[in-house]
Amino acid sequence: MREFNSLLVRYSEIGLKSPHVRREMERRLVRNLEETFRSEGVHFLKVVKRASRIVVYTSDPRVREVTRLVFGVKSYSPAIEVGAEVEEIAKAAIKVAGWGEGSFAVRARRVTKDFPLTSVELAREIGSAVKGATGRSVDLTEPDQEIMIEVIGRRAYVTDERIEGYGGLPVGSQGRVVALISSGIDSPVAAWLLMRRGAVVIPVHFRKTPEEERGFREIVSVLRRYSYGAEFEPVVVEHGTALRRFAERGAREWLCLLCKRRMLVLADRLAKERGAKALVTGDSLGQVASQTLDNLEVESRCLEKPVLRPLIGMDKDDIVKLAREIGTYEVSISHDVKCPFVPGRPKTKGRWDEFTKVAMKVGAEDLLRTC
Repeated sequence: MREFNSLLVRYSEIGLKSPHVRREMERRLVRNLEETFRSEGVHFLKVVKRASRIVVYTSDPRVREVTRLVFGVKSYSPAIEVGAEVEEIAKAAIKVAGWGEGSFAVRARRVTKDFPLTSVELAREIGSAVKGATGRSVDLTEPDQEIMIEVIGRRAYVTDERIEGYGGLPVGSQGRVVALISSGIDSPVAAWLLMRRGAVVIPVHFRKTPEEERGFREIVSVLRRYSYGAEFEPVVVEHGTALRRFAERGAREWLCLLCKRRMLVLADRLAKERGAKALVTGDSLGQVASQTLDNLEVESRCLEKPVLRPLIGMDKDDIVKLAREIGTYEVSISHDVKCPFVPGRPKTKGRWDEFTKVAMKVGAEDLLRTC
């Protein structure tokens, strides 16, 4: 049985920042870890920073799954913490050896350099102790079990497990964005990618059907798990009524452009009200009529806030793979609703001068006011 008393958390990109920025991000990461553990019901004693690592004092097995939700974490290991003395490290390594079988190897690393032995010397000493206690063979190339030791000041951490996180930056370290999220596959992935880069997401849904809104709210529940420690309150805006009016006034082939332009204009206003710095959409170039290069130019014209499109160069297969990974795919396909307003032959090469005339015709002058 694996019995550990700590979780050793590593980060990478944060360590490249200037000292002031690094300290702020480290504090944010510690706070996000604490909030995530509390929200997910993981029992822990405390979370502390040690040199370029973060240590969580816990023996809760759920920490293996939950820590992966926290952006900024590069990797982590459930470990046994002991004093930084060869005898104590050897005892812990022998205990960890009991978690595996077959051949083994010992890898040691001095995160701080005040330990009297070099990393190679420490690995040799501990390897000899483990071999003597267990009789197992050593294989430094392809071992069945890899026992890892990290020495940080007066403490050492022994483990045989390294779990990869999503990396990125802590949520809340890069300001706010307004993310347009439907019940489809793409837009939740786009929002997740901005969260991974440290942005606080304001999820906004433009309601066309009740079923689509239900899907959106379920997606929000999934994405919220990646955003503990930061606000994540959804906003729903009525949209179907306006699209119906546009269709009745004879702008059928322009509906996709009018739809997207209205969403972006209203989201732009919301961003200004909420102090957000950018808008986020799930656009992938050429995927649907509203995502041709010509139409993207019309839709984004004269907006005050920049429009971020993290999926713009991705294939659908790539997006689906990410949606499955983060947990939104099943929700999206279970609420797969065909938009009731999609025209038979939508406009794919819109021009601003033509769009201006159409908007005036259907009484949508407010979509032009930003220009």
